[in-house]
Amino acid sequence: MILLIDAGNTSVKWGSYAAGSIVTSGSFMHRGGIITDLADQSWSELQRPAEVYMASVAAADTAQPLSDWIVKQWDITPVFISSTAQACGVTNAYKVPEHLGVDRWVALIGAHHYGGGAQCIVDCGTAITLDMLAADGVHQGGLILPGVKMMKHMLLKNTAIKYSSCKQDSANLFAMGTEDAINSGALYMATAAIDRIVGDMKVAAGTHLDVVVTGGDASRILTLLVCPARHDPELVLKGLAILAGGR
Repeated sequence: MILLIDAGNTSVKWGSYAAGSIVTSGSFMHRGGIITDLADQSWSELQRPAEVYMASVAAADTAQPLSDWIVKQWDITPVFISSTAQACGVTNAYKVPEHLGVDRWVALIGAHHYGGGAQCIVDCGTAITLDMLAADGVHQGGLILPGVKMMKHMLLKNTAIKYSSCKQDSANLFAMGTEDAINSGALYMATAAIDRIVGDMKVAAGTHLDVVVTGGDASRILTLLVCPARHDPELVLKGLAILAGGR
């Protein structure tokens, strides 16, 4: 069994990979928590993996304790994936390949192997990223937007609105309270931007684009998108499996 870890800015997503598929998976929020305790709760009952592969955009005070826990628990040094110019049939568009976030890079690899044709990969996490991938695996570049929660925090930080946080609910077009209005407005802003960008990418590329949505806010954003899209919550883990030699 191979343990695959996607360490993001807010949460850690993981999956155990065996016999050509992800057999178990889970996630935990790490902000404000003790990372080693969270690892204990999630992984202490797992069988010892043969290898551990990690894609991390998290700060060092998250990634390093995770690595230390794995070394202590299983005597395995995790392999940290980095963005490269080419891998697994995908070509990086960035002039400095390592400047492309590794989560975006691994998602591109997952999309190329599990999809078909030209694609737009939308990752709805702490930030929202959109990347276009040509049918031949050549990355065309992409954009980065604030995520839904970040939009709400920016609004609350720069206004006199009294609410310190907003519930993570679905969007209501006619919100009847300030908290609901902020939550719904951020969701509509995110989905409107995604729909517009996907439309412009299709025009610029002159071809149909399959839209693949992943990330923690994907399920809420999908309900509002006008463009057809499919949900793949394990896209980054699938890309990690490919890089680990699983396919």
